[in-house]
Amino acid sequence: MSNLKLAGKLLKSWLFTYQPAYLIFFVTYKCNARCQTCFFWKEMESSSVLELSPQETEKIAQHLPGLVQLTLSGGEPFLREDLIELISPIIARSQPAFVSIPTNATLPKKIADFTQILCEKFPQTIFTIELSIDGLGERHNQTRGIANGFELALKTYQELKTLRSKYSNLRIATITVLSPLNQGEIFPLLQYLRKLAPDRMEVNLLRGIPRDKNLSLVSLEKFQEVALWLEENLPPAKTLADRLRAEVSRQKRKMIIQALKEKKMPLPCQAGKKLMVLYPDGSVFPCEMKEELSRNLSEISLGNLREFNYDLSQLLKNPRAKSLLSQLEKAKCFCSYECAHLANLVFSPRTMLKIFLRASLRFS
Repeated sequence: MSNLKLAGKLLKSWLFTYQPAYLIFFVTYKCNARCQTCFFWKEMESSSVLELSPQETEKIAQHLPGLVQLTLSGGEPFLREDLIELISPIIARSQPAFVSIPTNATLPKKIADFTQILCEKFPQTIFTIELSIDGLGERHNQTRGIANGFELALKTYQELKTLRSKYSNLRIATITVLSPLNQGEIFPLLQYLRKLAPDRMEVNLLRGIPRDKNLSLVSLEKFQEVALWLEENLPPAKTLADRLRAEVSRQKRKMIIQALKEKKMPLPCQAGKKLMVLYPDGSVFPCEMKEELSRNLSEISLGNLREFNYDLSQLLKNPRAKSLLSQLEKAKCFCSYECAHLANLVFSPRTMLKIFLRASLRFS
């Protein structure tokens, strides 16, 4: 996607304030890992619902506005054999500038095959495959609950690296969850990952209620050290769009630290406005922070698309959704949820224009 088209999408998203432009779609509850740090483990282990089908996402797509960002999550997204058929209508209709797919990276061949199809089918969209790597060797395997997870992640990286040389719209990212399990070994891991030369490196704070409840305490000071390391050690991006994304990530980390220190969001939260979360069964939530939502809302689901003819705009107009979003706006909750802070930045015109100017100057 050209810089002009990206700017146009951002401008449109700013003008239509209450029209979602960032969709997180949990495509499945299924996962082949048992991560100790997972915040979604209860849903995955207790769910027996019928997940959305490609026929249903075709209907959903017909009512979606244009998107700036689409994130496909899970579970493990690449476990869905029909992943291409499931998400293609949404991408074709909403034409997101960016599509991100976080993965535990344990299915090298399938991930590479599906990624190649997506890159070829939608050449105007930038696809970022985000590989979860939480430690070196056995540390990663123990954290993820997969005996050979680290080796598979490296194999997946090599498969994607080969594809990246062929497709200009493919990016590779690494995502590390900072937790008590790895915070003492985080910098050797980051040095190792830097040598792999991914397009982006992210470190996220442990959040929610993890599978191992003893992991709830994470050092904010360590996260600050990590944020500084990332700022000083990551190589400059090659394109203006990538430079823009890097600048947004840098500011996002600063805002997460500020939010946790001051116990309030530095920018107005866009959860339930520009940011929406779609679960595998069709339920829609304003964000992923269910514990935070349950403290502030009488209910936490805005409704189910299956009950509103798969029309997101109809769902958001129903009395329950309006009431819950009004409660959420008054609650003024705060969190370290990366996607929320990202949305708060991207959909703040004044902030984003400053970031765009800074990225342009650095790129030049």
